Amino acid sequence: MTLRNIPLRPASRDEFPVFNKHVCPPTFNGGPIDPVTPTRIIARNLLVNLDLELRDGTKIPMWILEDPEDPVGGQVFPSKTIRTVEGDIVHARVGSKTNTHTIHWHGIEPTPMNDGVGKHSFEISGNFVYQFATNQAGTFIYHCHKNTGLHFEMGLYGAFIVDAKKPDTPEARDVPDPPYPPGGPGFVRAFNPPTNVAKYDVEVLWVLDDIDTRWHRLGHDAFMQKCDPENPIAAENFTQDGFLNDFRPDVFVLSGEAKRADDNTPFEKAAIHAKVGQTVLIRFIDATYTVNEIRMGLPRQLIAEDGYPFGVPPRGRYSFPIDVSAGQPIRFTAAMRGDALIRPTEPGRFPVTFDYFHWITGKKLYTATTFITVT
Repeated sequence: MTLRNIPLRPASRDEFPVFNKHVCPPTFNGGPIDPVTPTRIIARNLLVNLDLELRDGTKIPMWILEDPEDPVGGQVFPSKTIRTVEGDIVHARVGSKTNTHTIHWHGIEPTPMNDGVGKHSFEISGNFVYQFATNQAGTFIYHCHKNTGLHFEMGLYGAFIVDAKKPDTPEARDVPDPPYPPGGPGFVRAFNPPTNVAKYDVEVLWVLDDIDTRWHRLGHDAFMQKCDPENPIAAENFTQDGFLNDFRPDVFVLSGEAKRADDNTPFEKAAIHAKVGQTVLIRFIDATYTVNEIRMGLPRQLIAEDGYPFGVPPRGRYSFPIDVSAGQPIRFTAAMRGDALIRPTEPGRFPVTFDYFHWITGKKLYTATTFITVT
């Protein structure tokens, strides 16, 4: 066979590809793209102001995502946890109360138009309904993805838990249907053939965070590039006076409780209370800009990371649960999540420490402490 050479010709202007540089995302509002009937509807509003109070009475201004359908507990930090169930089709009604925002469903992996990364799609102006499926049970997060470094630091994030379906087994009789109640009991996706779920009696959510109080005096669009769609990479449109590359935490947070660097009192909100023979599920979320190590005075089994359970099909052949001995550290960095099970066999008060390390120098900046009390 002889290949024929095709002569080249100059391309016309109409044939040149058009590259859209996502530095000036458009605004949009309305219903979901290609809507289908949801099995679960949730709602969030951005942005709501909330003060985080220290023990000395100092108040740090925060921003949160409000649950407008919960008049009692809809305004909390971290923002109220979202819970759905494996296989749900979710419609998330999101309102932008101040300026424009997005919500990124971190780890859920929706379609690009529903992923909430504004520079790849749009920013919400007014109201929009995101649509996605929660097919993977695990621990995830949701957060604003506009001026992300600042907005995440300001508190525009929360836990997103996708609960495993309840198995048809005798041990499930005393467990309510999912989504399971905060604190337990429930079932978590874990390597445990043939059902590959594990029952837990107590559930705890540990959220690590750190605060540079200088950043909390900044405005919504601080240090963002000026948008010029005709010349999106013009050097003069980039800010030169920003300091969002310079993070100096002076307040440290664990599950919504905040302390200064010289305050070494235990974090009471993160304490665990369980009984001998119970199974405790601990969900970790790292919302810091530091590097963190967690040590516990009890052995535990790490069963999932970043929303994906170890040893569970279809990815089971690539991973397995990890047994961690008492005192052995687990290291986490920004936006990582993990699930661990502990099954205490004796009563006692067991220490837990959370070390915060500078992400460049490795210097230890703070150690938070709490306890696991077993009766």
